[in-house]
Amino acid sequence: MNLEDISAASLHRLSDTRFKEIISTFIRLQSEDLKENAILYYRPVSSVAERVHLTDAGTIGIGGGNRSSKTETCLAEIVMCATGITPLSLTDKIDTRKKFLGPINVRIVVESITTVLHSIMLPKLQYWKWSGLSPQGGSKGHWGWIPKTSLVDGAWDKSWSEKNRLLRVLYRDPEDFDRVMGESTIQFMSHDQDPSDFSSGDFNIILHDEPPKYATWRENQARLMGVAGRNMLAMTWPDDPSIAVDWIFDEVYEKAKTEGNTGVEWIELVTTDNQNVDQGAIAKQAASWSAKTRKTRIYGQPIRFSNRIHPDFTDYPQVWCFKCKDAITPRDGACAVCGSTDTVTYNHVSEFDPSQMWPTVFLLDPHPRKPHMFMWVQVDSFDDLWVVAYDKVEDVPTAVKKRVDQIESEMKLRVYQRLIDPNMGASPAGVRREVTWADEFREAGLFCDLADDSDVGRARLNDYLKPDQRRLAPRVHFRAGLFDPILQMKRYSWDEYRNSLEKDLKQRPKEKYDDYPTMLKYLMNTSPSFNLLVRGAPVLHRKRRGAYG
Repeated sequence: MNLEDISAASLHRLSDTRFKEIISTFIRLQSEDLKENAILYYRPVSSVAERVHLTDAGTIGIGGGNRSSKTETCLAEIVMCATGITPLSLTDKIDTRKKFLGPINVRIVVESITTVLHSIMLPKLQYWKWSGLSPQGGSKGHWGWIPKTSLVDGAWDKSWSEKNRLLRVLYRDPEDFDRVMGESTIQFMSHDQDPSDFSSGDFNIILHDEPPKYATWRENQARLMGVAGRNMLAMTWPDDPSIAVDWIFDEVYEKAKTEGNTGVEWIELVTTDNQNVDQGAIAKQAASWSAKTRKTRIYGQPIRFSNRIHPDFTDYPQVWCFKCKDAITPRDGACAVCGSTDTVTYNHVSEFDPSQMWPTVFLLDPHPRKPHMFMWVQVDSFDDLWVVAYDKVEDVPTAVKKRVDQIESEMKLRVYQRLIDPNMGASPAGVRREVTWADEFREAGLFCDLADDSDVGRARLNDYLKPDQRRLAPRVHFRAGLFDPILQMKRYSWDEYRNSLEKDLKQRPKEKYDDYPTMLKYLMNTSPSFNLLVRGAPVLHRKRRGAYG
């Protein structure tokens, strides 16, 4: 029934009782239609969430805060593709001929079959189950996404196989709803299954709900490649360091942030955008959390590497809030945390040419069992640092000297100072304990001063990594293409405590990824200055009473 079918004249002739009956019937039928066809009335929680349905990427990472609708958004996408039904809100935005490819095979990997599948995941798909706030059928939630007309014989029991954990749904022609083109299948598996269990079948979409093991992810990639399928990951970044997600950061998150990479997309959903949860309760809980916890629990940002020694370093554009003094997620042109518009977009890595005029400092980290590593940093007239080159040579010091001369000649670098790791530089270079690595390099022609190993340099470097409010940019810049220094800056972290008894000990950096960041620490311990490097230290004249001037 549709109110437009009833003429205005007819309405005037109706009694109040009959009119109320018609309106009541219309509302009931509309409510039943909404309940049995929830996917038709689906609306993404935000324009950001809408990207999940519009992207062409083969790998899609959806990082979201807790209760940000990341799983719901992925399930809505899967149901759309498995049933051929386009939500009314997306009809004008989706090319159905390109998006809907006929009956498909889907695999959904949940955290646990016993605690997640029946209690959380399946109810989100069952048309008679309500997810959201009271009252049921209101505007703050939704009924299960699988339409009743898409179930086999309209019955869940006919569509669902508990033995195989397999759901069969009817796929209808997107251009002709009455035409059933076949059956799509949705298979459910769990993270605790052996990776070998995933090694069969071809799938058009695979959804990982929360981080899987890398072996599981890799096996599922093989299940997708035969049909050019899509790999989806919906997750909140864990702050438990025992959960291995470094590979997600490398293979999904960072690849998505690489300019020009269209095969991988990372989408961050925000809890405050989801109106199907009690936002008052969300705000109350968020207020009790630290800013770092809010970043991941509300805004979906990664804090897995919160133990990074240089946490502000980034090789892709981020937004800095000068009021919060932190990297933030902007919302409507302002900081999502404090509302300030005093923000700036920054990136420590960019394309630039080395200067032939600025003074350059050469830093050397010798090693007896791995390549000798070295790099060049220039200091501009504002005393900002520009990392322009690096290299590594697994050979004798004379070979290092030859390579250093070649790079400095090609780049026309004006080197005013050379520093060597004081620990290794002062260590014996061979069987003769009186001959150190510094001696060996000096004999090869590389005259290096022993650097200062004080920990102060790390804190100074972190200050330089923060955007400067006067120049609206950081004070340390890395030339694009310096793979090893950039990678190590992102991975250099503090060692984890083995147990609570160690927490009163001085925090130690891990030795892994420490080479180039430690060289920068040595440089910062010199308080690098353009004038000091170019003109030298001022001459001190002795005055009366022992004073110096």
